[in-house]
This record gives sequence, structure tokens and C-alpha cells, in this order.
Amino acid sequence: MNALSTLDLINQWGIILMNPQKKSDAELLKKLFELPHLLKVDQIESQVADLIKLNNPTKSFSKEELLMKVVEFFEMNEKHSYGHWVFYPWKNTLVHVLPEREFIQVRTVRNQYKITPSEQEKLSTKKIGIVGLSVGQSVAMALALERGCGELRLADFDTLELSNMNRIRCSLTELGLKKSTIAAREILEIDPYLKVTVYEEGINEGNIVDFFTKGGELDLLVDECDSLDIKVLLREVAKKYRIPVIMDTSDRGMLDIERFDLEPERPVFHGFLGDIDYKDLKDLNIKEKVTYGLKITGLETLSPRMKASLLEINQTISSWPQLASAVFLGGALGAHSARNILLDHMTESGRFFIDLDELVQVHPGSENLKFKVNEEDLNFSVQKEFELKSSLSSNYKLTEDELIKIVKAANTAPSGGNCQPWSWVFDEKGVLHLYHDKKRSESLLDFKGTGSLMSFGSALENIRLTCAQMGIETEMITEIVDFEEEKIASIIFKNKQKQSINVPFAYLTPYIERRLTDRQNQKRQIIDREIFKELVAIAEESGLNLHVFDQEDQIGKLAKINGVMDWVRMINEEGYRDFVKEIRWNSSEAEMSKDGMDLSTFDLSVADKAILKMINNPKAMKFVREHHLGRGFTQISDKTFQAASAICLLSAKDFSPDTYLKAGRALQRIWTHANMKKISFQPVTAPLFLYQQYIKGDKKRFSAFESNLIKNSLREFREFVQHKDGEVEIFLFRLNITEGDVVRSLRRDVVDTLKIV
Repeated sequence: MNALSTLDLINQWGIILMNPQKKSDAELLKKLFELPHLLKVDQIESQVADLIKLNNPTKSFSKEELLMKVVEFFEMNEKHSYGHWVFYPWKNTLVHVLPEREFIQVRTVRNQYKITPSEQEKLSTKKIGIVGLSVGQSVAMALALERGCGELRLADFDTLELSNMNRIRCSLTELGLKKSTIAAREILEIDPYLKVTVYEEGINEGNIVDFFTKGGELDLLVDECDSLDIKVLLREVAKKYRIPVIMDTSDRGMLDIERFDLEPERPVFHGFLGDIDYKDLKDLNIKEKVTYGLKITGLETLSPRMKASLLEINQTISSWPQLASAVFLGGALGAHSARNILLDHMTESGRFFIDLDELVQVHPGSENLKFKVNEEDLNFSVQKEFELKSSLSSNYKLTEDELIKIVKAANTAPSGGNCQPWSWVFDEKGVLHLYHDKKRSESLLDFKGTGSLMSFGSALENIRLTCAQMGIETEMITEIVDFEEEKIASIIFKNKQKQSINVPFAYLTPYIERRLTDRQNQKRQIIDREIFKELVAIAEESGLNLHVFDQEDQIGKLAKINGVMDWVRMINEEGYRDFVKEIRWNSSEAEMSKDGMDLSTFDLSVADKAILKMINNPKAMKFVREHHLGRGFTQISDKTFQAASAICLLSAKDFSPDTYLKAGRALQRIWTHANMKKISFQPVTAPLFLYQQYIKGDKKRFSAFESNLIKNSLREFREFVQHKDGEVEIFLFRLNITEGDVVRSLRRDVVDTLKIV
């Protein structure tokens, strides 16, 4: 107690956490209660009420019921000694809180499932160091609020000045306090169970190893300090211990990531400073600091207002400006990226931008307005802006004609419902990036983007072959790691030769633009089995399996299985809506949109057209759905199967984004090879995507009636194909032989799919 009375409260940030069930803690707590002017905050009943609601998520308590549950709880647990009491010396305040596990559960319950319980548990084991507590304070607060780690190490030697208060969340009563003290106090007032370590002298050569290693090595470093020599030294030590580093500049929302954990040989600051010793950066004047700072950030990437501000340094301002809005955005970006890095959701190094001035235009009529971002596109644009900047660069710079030719070939790839879900971005370093434009492909069938991934695989295959024919050597980098990520791949153009490059399947290049879907239902013909062997060999060379069913009884069995799933798709509200959305009911609609399924590409009888007219009536379909009608849909594809020479199944060994990209490449090869051999090709794969949606997705998207149909259909299908554990059925298609002209599905213009930065 004597120690308490002599505490230096000016920069005191440590707390006293007491368990009243321990004798020594109970005695200390009793003495604290005797302190003059003590403020006691005891809201333990409210916290227990929250805990009860958390433990009973399906029950809606009335106010009286909840109060009764709280009373019952404290009949089992003595109120005063339950949980912990926290003493905050700088506020002379005692606070009663839940035990640690329950406290964390209640405080983070609204994180779920933006952060899953298992992810939250993993994050609780992580240690993050933050150096510099202006932007760093915002990062620390966001991490503390989300509980994005279990330990925070804070370092800053500076004290709070009035000029800091345009961007640092603080009070006038805290003027003169260490910035590290202010941050530590706020964190512990949010969560007394978070471990906080403070380096109030900042980081220097003497304590930097301690900062990185004492109590266990850091998992991540957030650098927001102003000292250029310390910035370089931090990265040198981070490289030694293989610790990733992130930094936000608070201008144009720039986030810098250096994955020294994955790339220990990576030069600091991506090599922008060259081979420099941190000691050379000590004791610089403001002009020298700006010069080196511009080498780090790049003058060309600064916002116009920041460029103007640089001209005013030592004239009307003493240092570079920072705004609270930019600092808070930096805190959000830092915490978001830290979480993704620590959970292994993000592996890239590079520069990423979320430029609010560009994304949210203030003056739509200004001459600097290059494009308008509407509400529908905002999320996708933010994602692209965040991921676009990287360290990739092409040695060979494509001409505009070459770029258009390559993207045009890519865009001939097939896609579910001809939705064409690709968005191409050609950056200033000559790298072509492929993004998933989800607003084009979102549907019941495109489970986790698997259908779109196959389209992307096909498009990338077309680029590979087209570039080889043009003599351009490429390197394709798969960017997607987890399903539903938007950045798919990047293509680097390495060099150009005078002659074509010989690559696998180069013989298919002339047939890329001739590949098409043929839905004609003509009399069934037998296909030479040698062709089947060729297609199987292509699949196997691509790392997949191809199963061929060419017997009439086999095809008949598959027709019945497919028919049930056609029924499911038509009576499912979401599936029906998707189907109607992708149909182009006349040539004018098809010409206008240049996407979707042109009705003229279908081989339809008068009766079929009558059914389609009924399908296009939402009220009629609502009645069908509510009364479990529509069995006629089970026969809507009968003619497709009756005309089939064979039905083929493409399968793989695992369920991953890379597998579906690989399957897309294989499918493009098989499809183009078949067309080259005068064999017609038509996807009949909707059942497989519905199966995956049901097995791995959200079963609530299907009614009980639909679920029963799917379960029975899936069982029959797996028995028929002799499904093996671990095998993934990826794509189902029809092969047959037809004669006559076929109407081709249209493609959007290259200019509508390509953005040149």
C-alpha cells in the first residue's frame, strides 16, 4: 500500500488487477476501498446479463426474465468476489469486471463472424510491436478494440503537444504526457487483460533487440515513427528475425507491407533507398529528411495537396501535415492488414492505396475526374485500389495493339451464364492483373466463385497461348489464396522474340476464337473412342481426371439425375432469379448487353418456348414454388441428353482455388481440342455447382423440399460415378456431332473489361 501512495501518476499507465478470491488480493482490494475520493464502477450485473444472452443466442429474454437469470446467477456466485477488480491509479478508480475468459467472450462477441472464434483464439497468441504513436495510436486502438492480438509493445519517446491534437485521440488534460502513456492507458481502459509493454524512451540501438524479442519474438511490426534512421534500423532487425513490417503514410491511404517473414532477402523499403546504412540518416535537417522521405514514398504517388504542402515546409509550416481522417483511416488499414497477415490471409509485399479523394469524388465536374465510382462499384473499386500497387514489373512493355489482342483472346473464354466475370487492369509497370468482378457473377451456382475460377483459368490459358504465338514470353503469378478473393492473377511480360514460342498445346491457338457452345439437339452419333482417349490424356496432362460415359443407359441415368437438379434450380427462388437474369430473350437484348445466354443459341421446340414464357412469369413461378409443382422441369433437358454422344465428367483430388483455375485451363484445352476435331461441346454442369453449394455452403438457401431432392439426387449421382472420398466432381459436359450453323454468344468489348492505369 505504501508503494501505491508514492506512485508517479504523471506517466503512470500500469494497472492493478485483483482476484478477490485470493487472500492477498482481497486484502489489497479492501485497502483500496478505503482510499479517499475513490471512484467505484461496479456494473457486474450488466456484464453478467450480457454473458447470459451470449450463452443463450437463440432465446429472446424479456427484461424481467433476464433480471431473474442474473439474480439466479449471483445466488450461485458471490457478487463481490466474482470476477476481477481493476484499479486505474491515474483515475483513482476501481472497476469490477468479468473473469478473463468471459470478459473476452462478451467484449468480442460482435466480432463474430467477421472474425471467427478460432481466428480470435489464434490472434490472442500474437505479439505486435508499434513504434510511433500518432498514426500508431490509431492502429493500436483498432487492434485493442478488435482484440487483434494478445500483446502490444508500444514505443514512442515524445510527449503530447497541442499541435498533435488535430489527429491524436486525447484530452487537453493529457498535455505533456508521454504519447506511449496515453496509448497504454486507453488500451487498458478498454481491456485490462491485454498485455501491454511500454518503451517510453522510444526505440534506440540499445533496446531494439529487447523490443523485438523480450517475452517472445514479435509476430508483426507496425512502423509509424518519424526518425528515418530508426525506420531503416527497425527493418534491418525485422529482416534478421523474419518479422513482417507494415507502415501507413496517412497520405492517399498508402499502406506499405514488407514480408520479411516470407522474403528475408527483400531489400528494406523495397530497395527505394538503395544500399544505405541507417547511421547515415541520423541528424538530418528538415530538407534532407524530405529528400529521403520522397525516396521512400515516391513523389509521383503523393496527393496534390501533399505536394503543395511540401513547398510550404520551413515557409509557413514546420513539418508535413497529417489529418485525423487520414490517421484514422491508417489505423483501420493497419489493423485490417495486421489481422490478415497474422491469419495468413495475405502474403503480398508492396504498396497499396485507398485514396478517398479518388474513390469519392468531391467535384464531379473537375478536369481531374477520370472516372466516376458509383455506389454499386464502390466495394470492388476499393479492393482493386487496395491491391493494385505491387513490386511486380514487366521487362517487355506491350503496345496498345498487343494488349488489346491479348485481352480479346482472354475474353473469348467460357463463363457461367456467359456472365464474363473478369476485370483486367494493366498497370504502369506493364503488368496485367486479373480481378473477379463479383457483381457480374454472383449467383447460386457460382459457389465460392468456383465457376468463375474456371472461367479465369480458361482466360489465362488463352493468354498463355496467344502470347506464345506472338513471341512474348510470360510469367503467370497466381494471386488468389482463398476462395472469394477478388485478385486472381498477375501476368508479367518478360521479353519478345521474333518467332513464336513453342509451348504445350500451342496447336490449339488458331482455334481459340473458333471454340463455341453448340446446343443443337440432332440425332445421336457415335464418336470415335480414340478422340475420347485424346481428351482423357489432355485432362491427365493437366493434373485432372476425365470420366467418359458413352453408353445410352449411362446417359439416360445422368439425364434423370440432371432433371431433378433442373427442377431444384427452377423452384429455388435464388436459382430462378439467376436463370431469368442470365437469359437474353431476343437478339436486341443480346446485342445491347453483349453477355448472358442468347435464347437463339438454344435448340427449342414450340413447347419448350411455351415453358420458357411461363418461366418468365414471376407470379406463376411463385405459385409453382409454394406448391412444390414443376415436375415438368425434370424433363426440360431430356433432348440435350438424348442427343449426346457422351457425357463427360472432369474431376480433381482437392477443393481449392488453384484446382479450379487448373480445371479451367484443362477445360479450355479439352473444349478447343474437341471443336478442332469437329466435336460439339455443351456444358451440363449446373448440378455439380448446386451439389457443392449444398454440401459446403449454406443449406438455408434451400427449402426442406429442395434439400430432400438434392440429397437424393446427390446420392444417386455419387453411386453412379462411383465417387471416392476426397474426389471433387468439377465439371460435366456433353459431346455430340452436329451439322449446320451455330449462333455464337457475344462478348463485351475489350474497352469495357480493361482498365489501363
